[in-house]
Amino acid sequence: MLAEPRCQPLHYFRVATDRLIALDKQHLWHPFTQMKAWCAPENDPSSSWRSGAILKDSRGREYIDGNSSIWTNIHGHRHPAIDTAVRNQLDKLAHASFLGSTNIPAIELARKLTRCFPAQTLSRVFYSDDGSTAIEVAIKMSLQYWQLCGSPERSQFVAFDNAYHGDTTGAASLGGVETFTNRFAKLHFPVNRVAGVSDLALLGSSQIAAIIIERSLFRARRASVSGHRECFNRCANGAMRITCC
Repeated sequence: MLAEPRCQPLHYFRVATDRLIALDKQHLWHPFTQMKAWCAPENDPSSSWRSGAILKDSRGREYIDGNSSIWTNIHGHRHPAIDTAVRNQLDKLAHASFLGSTNIPAIELARKLTRCFPAQTLSRVFYSDDGSTAIEVAIKMSLQYWQLCGSPERSQFVAFDNAYHGDTTGAASLGGVETFTNRFAKLHFPVNRVAGVSDLALLGSSQIAAIIIERSLFRARRASVSGHRECFNRCANGAMRITCC
């Protein structure tokens, strides 16, 4: 990322931008990006600095960050309260392992998160790096839960068609978008796929460990879920853990 320009001449930024773009095309591999097109001479990506919902590149062009940088900046870039909180935390501690230790912000956030759920439901928080890793954690937690409950045979997963859950191997196994899954299909574990909630009635519940639902699909199908709640609960078999992402 280039620093926001202050009093440097325009020529300085043009030269710096050209050099950085050349280095980018030589050394970086961008996710979800066709690199042949990215590295084409006519492609001019430029670096950017940010403010609010606007991205401004080093050539002065402005863009609306319509997906909040993949939903990680929903409050906008350079939000004063967030920037201040980050700076204050850096003055105390940048990072420490969470293995066998804890810290005050983690404790306070966990308490607030658990209060978002009905009493006697979700009482603990497991922190993860990102969405894909969270799915991997949920997969293992589901399996371990049934093992500890004396039902190790419950090791199958149910996922909906056309859902996206991430790109790591386990998360991609659950995904239903072939663009992200076909090339690595040999690495994936088997999944029971359904087109809608009504299809859950066709599945036996005795071997199901978890049902995974993408939140965007769940919102679109909420009426359908309500209309087939008995079927949904029967497949879940009471204690079933439902993972949403």
